[in-house]
Amino acid sequence: MDLASKPSRFGVAAIFVVMLAGTAACGGGAKTATPSELVAGAATYDGTAVSVSGTAKDPHARKTRRGQILLYKLCDENCINVVQFGEAAAVEDGASVSVTGTFHQSFGRIRKTDDVLVVGGRRPGS
Repeated sequence: MDLASKPSRFGVAAIFVVMLAGTAACGGGAKTATPSELVAGAATYDGTAVSVSGTAKDPHARKTRRGQILLYKLCDENCINVVQFGEAAAVEDGASVSVTGTFHQSFGRIRKTDDVLVVGGRRPGS
């Protein structure tokens, strides 16, 4: 076996880092919760990465200085607010939606909103 066919330590480490980043980007480190669980345990989930599924209600897009955002409610028996930054796929009213983001018990500087899942955008501290 020649040296060219052996994987180097650097190559193995690079593959591991790429796989780990792909897992994190797909919500691999996120907890799974329902909108009702988030509303009931808002303080427990505050600042936590979560994957949530539910029914979209009242979706609307807005252009801001930071780019486009999509706003909607994600519901089962209870609803949470979703703020999705970036060029998001269109969400239709009544559609089943699954998203992963960071949950905030309270969100916003000027207008505070309770029970918000932030999808995309900058991560805290970056």
